Amino acid sequence: MSNPLLDKKGEESGKINWFGKISWKSLLIFAGILILMIIFNDLTNGVFLSQRNISLLLKQSAILGVVSAGMVLLIVARQIDLSAGSAVYLVSAVMAQLSVTYQWGLVPSILCALLAGLLMGAWQGLLVAKFNIPAFIVTLAGMLIFKGVGYVWTNAATLGPVSSDLVFLSEGYVSTAGSAILIIAGAALAIGLVMRDAARLKKWVKSGAKMWYKAAIIAVVAILVGWIFLGYRGIPMAVLIMAATVTVLYFVMSRTKFGRNLYVIGGNPDAARLAGIKTTKHLFQSFVLMGAVYGIAGVLITARLGSSAPTAGNLLELDAIAAAVIGGTSLSGGVGIIPGALIGALLLSAIDNCMSLMNVSSFLQMVVKGLILLAAVWFDVSVRKRK
Repeated sequence: MSNPLLDKKGEESGKINWFGKISWKSLLIFAGILILMIIFNDLTNGVFLSQRNISLLLKQSAILGVVSAGMVLLIVARQIDLSAGSAVYLVSAVMAQLSVTYQWGLVPSILCALLAGLLMGAWQGLLVAKFNIPAFIVTLAGMLIFKGVGYVWTNAATLGPVSSDLVFLSEGYVSTAGSAILIIAGAALAIGLVMRDAARLKKWVKSGAKMWYKAAIIAVVAILVGWIFLGYRGIPMAVLIMAATVTVLYFVMSRTKFGRNLYVIGGNPDAARLAGIKTTKHLFQSFVLMGAVYGIAGVLITARLGSSAPTAGNLLELDAIAAAVIGGTSLSGGVGIIPGALIGALLLSAIDNCMSLMNVSSFLQMVVKGLILLAAVWFDVSVRKRK
């Protein structure tokens, strides 16, 4: 009996022909980013790859990492979201109004902020999925509406300062002992999942070598993460929240029926409908998940700024789309992985960080990021043409 997760040569090659595989395209992107990191380190005289700077860089990229991971869900399904930045700002305004103006507690404020994000995502998802309005138009309108509502409600003023407990969610750190426990537990869990998957695949492929290959990668990453965070104050809370969010989204996309169906819908919407996949339901749910991302990012940006500022979230959606595309997500739909978007977000933040260390103009930083985005899209188009 054939396995749908394998290609025609699957039993001989042992390669899983599915969205979770490590392709040569992903390896080339990773190699290019690694080379850029080495160049950045050389240009900054070794400051860039110091433990302190990497830890701060990861904390700085947490909000973008969360939003770009959510953006992957929509782009994979052939959708787009131009309202993410405005939605994050409106969630931030809700958070600040409740905690500062109305003196609500931390937990009720966070829950209401998350609910506000979910409602925005659900509203846009309903318009796209039920009424068949193009996502580009719906989210463009959402960009204007959410920003306008926030400005009217706050009179375009900065609301703050928020409580120290909220600030801790972004600027605080897990202790070094706690960080060590989390890193070891995370690595052990990841290796355990790899071993379980290998055991399940033994009936179709010889996966022993691949299991140890993946386990070795996880161990190396855990050692690297430990070196970074244990050498400087521990894991930042913002990074911990980003990691938890990205892990959940990765699990949804790679290990659930919903995630698999999104790849099918993005690859061929007509075939998906003929196969019995409820495309309307899945598109609605993907926007609701994006709404949850609005909520998490809105809380984080409020905690990071210590207030809700009118400029919060400006151009965040464009950076998130760029990070997803740089990380290997195809704008044509059907292709993309959550970790790739995280790498793309880290690269964009690294460019800002490196050029700031070199006192380079912020305007030039925009030019460099634009050129990198063009290169990533050109690379994706070239690969598709060859296929």
